[in-house]
Amino acid sequence: MEVQKEKAFCIGTTWGNDHHIVNARVSLNLKCKKLQVESCLKSKLNPTHLEVVDTSGGCGASFVVDIVSEEFEGKRILERHRMVNAALEEEMKEIHTLSVKKAVTPEQWKQLQQDCNQANPAA
Repeated sequence: MEVQKEKAFCIGTTWGNDHHIVNARVSLNLKCKKLQVESCLKSKLNPTHLEVVDTSGGCGASFVVDIVSEEFEGKRILERHRMVNAALEEEMKEIHTLSVKKAVTPEQWKQLQQDCNQANPAA
């Protein structure tokens, strides 16, 4: 019964007095999923920069990832995305959507930062 409540809450249904309990559980589950994704990527790809954003609107089933790793050196973008997906093989069983926005090497990341700074100089 609790699992059904959490799933129902995830799509917007409230359960009266149980709302706060379910809300806390869902919030904790979301945080755990995000932390799990981050931890897994850190341990398997050793990133120098990692940003994981939950874009599910509250369900924890959709994430956007920016990752910078030396592991990507010499790899094409498709290979890099496959590396991220492979690193999250177990987590992907519970994730509906994973969007790898950036998967770059440290040198590419440095260049992107420089380009951004040149395009938007501090006032």
